[in-house]
Amino acid sequence: MFKKYQLVFSTTVKEYFAYRLNFVLWRLRMFIYLASTYFFWQAVFEKNITFGHYDKSAILSYILYVSLISNFVFGTRTSDIAAEINDGSIINWLLKPISFFRLYMAKDLVDKIMNIAFSLFEVWLIVYFFKAPLIAPKNILLASLFFINGLAISFYVNMMLSFIGFWTTEVWAPRFVFMIMVLFAAGTYFPLDILPPLLYKIMIMTPFPYLFFMTTRTLVGRTDGFVLFEVLISFFWVIACFFLAKRIWKKGNKSFSFWGR
Repeated sequence: MFKKYQLVFSTTVKEYFAYRLNFVLWRLRMFIYLASTYFFWQAVFEKNITFGHYDKSAILSYILYVSLISNFVFGTRTSDIAAEINDGSIINWLLKPISFFRLYMAKDLVDKIMNIAFSLFEVWLIVYFFKAPLIAPKNILLASLFFINGLAISFYVNMMLSFIGFWTTEVWAPRFVFMIMVLFAAGTYFPLDILPPLLYKIMIMTPFPYLFFMTTRTLVGRTDGFVLFEVLISFFWVIACFFLAKRIWKKGNKSFSFWGR
């Protein structure tokens, strides 16, 4: 049964090697972004011993870990779905005896592996050449749990964003808005727990912190007394996103005419 998904995996790998220059340029952009964020926080600590309840080594480790984790979590090919819906080529997948969700899980895995391979090298460059104080990962089992849930939430949310293509060709706008929200609400630029307590408590109830903030915070040893509650909330969002994505998928299939074919 898994051979057909292995074939999808290998085909997607070949696609990346066919367009490797585009991918390398994309990774160069991401490295510049990582370096600029790292040096920003390094400049902050030239005049401060701590920021919030984070010291220099903790915040810089957070930035490096969040780069690794977010690159894996965000690695996705689901953006292709909207184009396949709009030109009708999605019917080619629907007529085959494969799960559409598993199909894109296999495609996503390739993107994630490619991204994490480059991201590891980029973080190594920062650590080696700039002597970044990288804290050894802590609470690995708990971090792994948050990591898996973050992957699931990201996958199903991205699938839902692409399924908008069943009703409109303007899919880029919702995806763009989502990415902007994630950049600020998932802890990309800074740890969310340095925010005012009330705002932080509100954000913890949303799915965004569970994409990679919780994983990263746990790895740098910054857990709090609400870990069980946070784990339960992360599972809630996994289940909610799963059922919502399945529902939208079924509704989209019923309402779509596949006019492109």
